[in-house]
Amino acid sequence: MKENRSLLIISFMSGFPWGGSEELWFKTATHALLEGKEVKILIKKWSNDHENINILRSKGAQIFYLGEKNPEQKGFIQKIFTKKLKKRNIPFKDLILDGVDKILVSQGDTFSTFGNTLFQELLKLDKSVYLISEHLSDTGIPSTEIRKIARNSLNRIEKFFFVSNRSLELTKRYLNSSGDNFLLVNNPVNLKDKKIVEYPKNKTLNFGVVARLDCKFKGQDILLEVLSQEKWKKRDWSCNLYGSGVDHQYLDDLISTYGLNDKVVIRGHIKSVKGIWRKNHILVLSSISEGTPLSLIEAQICGRVAIGTDVGGVSEVIHDNINGWIAQAPLKSYLDDAMERAWNERDKWEQMGKVAHDMVMKRYEEDAGEQLFNIIFSR
Repeated sequence: MKENRSLLIISFMSGFPWGGSEELWFKTATHALLEGKEVKILIKKWSNDHENINILRSKGAQIFYLGEKNPEQKGFIQKIFTKKLKKRNIPFKDLILDGVDKILVSQGDTFSTFGNTLFQELLKLDKSVYLISEHLSDTGIPSTEIRKIARNSLNRIEKFFFVSNRSLELTKRYLNSSGDNFLLVNNPVNLKDKKIVEYPKNKTLNFGVVARLDCKFKGQDILLEVLSQEKWKKRDWSCNLYGSGVDHQYLDDLISTYGLNDKVVIRGHIKSVKGIWRKNHILVLSSISEGTPLSLIEAQICGRVAIGTDVGGVSEVIHDNINGWIAQAPLKSYLDDAMERAWNERDKWEQMGKVAHDMVMKRYEEDAGEQLFNIIFSR
């Protein structure tokens, strides 16, 4: 096999079958297949494969599952540890990956993978290893042990990719690193048509909240607390929560408790991004922690202004009072202030949405998956 002909992608996503953090490696794998590369994917086994896994399989990717001891995989995993490590999630002792030239590892949180047995075994191989960080909380320093492991691992990582500059800079600080092999990249955008969506004509202003229903990270409960104030109840608006997740019932209960049943509706997961922005005037993100949310980028491409908390890469995309409004922190008082400022300038939303579109298109002119592929296979 010719050198640099194959790519192994490992995703350590374990909370749910698919999320925004999966899109970058998915698009990279798709482009690698188009370029004639052999692609192998190693992921957690769920009851049903996500549709994107089936797409990759149909295009020729080989799909393997973490922890599975299928004899047919012996050509891929030569040694399988028969005794599961009691304190580890991964049952592998050694990996001999014949023919694999490049390894791309995708993790949700920046420091979630360094203590992983499989990842540390990968770093011992004579392979080029690349690591993606999709998320890093602005608070909460990693443990001393994890920081030590991470620092010792950095010189074996070819490139450490980040989707927000804040996460990159925080990681440099946490690890006391110069970040010579750190690199800022974009997440992909799931929109073929990047034209502005026509602004809704209805008088009632619709807030669109596009995020997983997981208040620990997305903070929709903070937004509901803001909207429960009498000053907001008296105004002519509606709020649509798009997404699914562990806090669906919690949020449904809060909507009733706050007396917002006639104003706030949980719409569930809607596949059509354009469909969402045909109905909504503004995006509201009350996130407690983020990378750079795809929902924000997609809303701006569709020509919608946004309100967002200053976490992760949000303020790298929203410029206060230019293409949206920034809440200084994911707290009721700060979010209320940002929303109040936005409401007072609601006659400018349509025009500011056009500004948001023009600004974001300069950043997302190229395909993110193709960009990452070119970086990985540039040497």
